[in-house]
Amino acid sequence: MRRGDARRVPALRSSDDPSPSQSAASSSEPSDALHRIIAIVGKTASTAVSASFFLLLAYRRDASILALWIGSILNAVLGKVAKKLLNHDRPAELRDTDRIRLKPSDGGMPSSHAMSLGFVGTVVAGGIVPEEHRLAAELAMAAYSAAALRYRVRDHLHTVEQVAVGLALGVGNALAWLEFAVGRGGEAGPVLSWVRDHCVAADTGLFPYSTLAIPLVVGIVVVGSFERRIALWVKSGGKDD
Repeated sequence: MRRGDARRVPALRSSDDPSPSQSAASSSEPSDALHRIIAIVGKTASTAVSASFFLLLAYRRDASILALWIGSILNAVLGKVAKKLLNHDRPAELRDTDRIRLKPSDGGMPSSHAMSLGFVGTVVAGGIVPEEHRLAAELAMAAYSAAALRYRVRDHLHTVEQVAVGLALGVGNALAWLEFAVGRGGEAGPVLSWVRDHCVAADTGLFPYSTLAIPLVVGIVVVGSFERRIALWVKSGGKDD
């Protein structure tokens, strides 16, 4: 047989070898799982963070955690005011997507979710967690915040710039609150001193369980997109789905 007549014999595929379609499906499984995880974290972030902070408030009931809660509420109010003043549009793609049922009608700058995550993550790591566990807490909060905010951008609720500005404001507000309102180095700041004098019992240093109704209601109104849900209810004619 001459060299030019030689033909290449195709390699036989083993029955155990995955087909191209199977390979593509298996390679997409990790990305699909990550997609679902990010969606779950993003959709529940506001409720999960607010509920966790409230449970921590109910568990400790001391002046320090109450002062940090006051700061988180003021940070949330500042975010809503900033949105009204800046009136920055959200991504145009939000109007066309069907993945968001409760579409926000307010502005997008800054992202209030990013502000809350930045504030809560900073005060938890810097004002609540013991120093020996601080690095682990910071990494955990950073990973959780990254997943939640990735969802906000991916589903066109915010632009990257709106999220970045909100996160920077939240972290900055938290650092300022810890330094000037709560106090550092063993010296109480003005807000912490006021809470100790007016909100907790002198003998126990705790506030009563009955007063937890106040932060519960305030948190629902300020952080829980209460006005957005009322607007949707009115728009739908007062009918629940």
